[in-house]
Amino acid sequence: MNKEINYLIEFLAKSNIPDISDSYVLTLNFFDKHSIYIPSKYDTKALRLLAQKSDIVLSDDALALLKRLDLLLNANIPEEIKSSKKQLFETLVKSNFKQKKGRLDKVETAIYKTLSAYIFGLTRALDLFFIYTKQNMQEPEVFIDFAQMIHTNLFETIFNEEEKALLREKLKEIMSVYLSLYARYLYI
Repeated sequence: MNKEINYLIEFLAKSNIPDISDSYVLTLNFFDKHSIYIPSKYDTKALRLLAQKSDIVLSDDALALLKRLDLLLNANIPEEIKSSKKQLFETLVKSNFKQKKGRLDKVETAIYKTLSAYIFGLTRALDLFFIYTKQNMQEPEVFIDFAQMIHTNLFETIFNEEEKALLREKLKEIMSVYLSLYARYLYI
């Protein structure tokens, strides 16, 4: 397991960054409950010092931390998953945002941003599950429970009530498609 990923997810969970920390707290609690990864008892200050001794920088910039995490996850995910994720995302965009000569309008831009946030949050979490369990296989039900938990969290935090009413079933379908993609490589 990549030590830097451990530091990053613990730091993100313990840093109380609005709209970010909660999902990492959920992930760490789930991993702990299922003995996938046992988080340390260190606070952010101690984590930062320990990481620094390993030449790992944990900044206060949440976006920089997420970008770094994405790079590390991307480096540890099989190429087949990466290319399939990219194709799925492109298909979703093409089927939901018809090509125009100009840019997306204000409403389409807002929908694109929220849908992208949901998909990137979901796939980041599924990447973490994949990386942490590829050597220590979990039952498929554990994987499904994890994906459902992440889906519910993202659904509740990203979308407003009107969007929830319109997207409830479609987002479950999207989650199922991504779930089956990862399951194909986890449970071969």
